[in-house]
Amino acid sequence: MDRFYRGVETGLLGLSFCLGLAAFAALAAPPREAGSLAVTLPMLSVTTGAGP
Repeated sequence: MDRFYRGVETGLLGLSFCLGLAAFAALAAPPREAGSLAVTLPMLSVTTGAGP
């Protein structure tokens, strides 16, 4: 049973790592039109602002 929980924990850690990399890559991408992209998570809100 311990192996099962370790496997689940390892899977969740891997998933969070991949999601973190995807979020980092999304921040490095060039911005789209103003108001075209909005990402809202429970503890994080990212929106593209209107350009100057």
